[in-house]
Amino acid sequence: MVELDAYWADEHGDEPARITSEDRLVQLLDELRRTQPAALVQLLPAGNPGAAILDVGFDGDRAVAFYSGPDHRDGCYSYNPAITVDDGAEPVLYYFMNSDTEYPATAEIAAEDAIKAACEYMRTGGQRPTTLAWQPMP
Repeated sequence: MVELDAYWADEHGDEPARITSEDRLVQLLDELRRTQPAALVQLLPAGNPGAAILDVGFDGDRAVAFYSGPDHRDGCYSYNPAITVDDGAEPVLYYFMNSDTEYPATAEIAAEDAIKAACEYMRTGGQRPTTLAWQPMP
């Protein structure tokens, strides 16, 4: 397990919050889920920002994830096979530091699944979570 640096919302400033335990990670993500609609948090292994990133966003019971790291340099989005582009699903917006960030509609997953993935990311030292299905960037 590694400690994580977490960035979210403008009011947080330039310095990340240091997440030292899985319990604290779950607490932070649950708080963001309840208080900041469609907000993203960026997670990085503490002191090693070039290793890998995991962005996790929450909008109520829905969530998205984005991963980029040494094993997937181009980046990839979470994937929900129950949503298809044939459904006419439009891209969804989440916000990182008040910037619009577009995700494919097929990236929306259950919030609980995103929290589990973030915990796996922390436990594995920044590896891409295997608890989610992934899709390449379009």
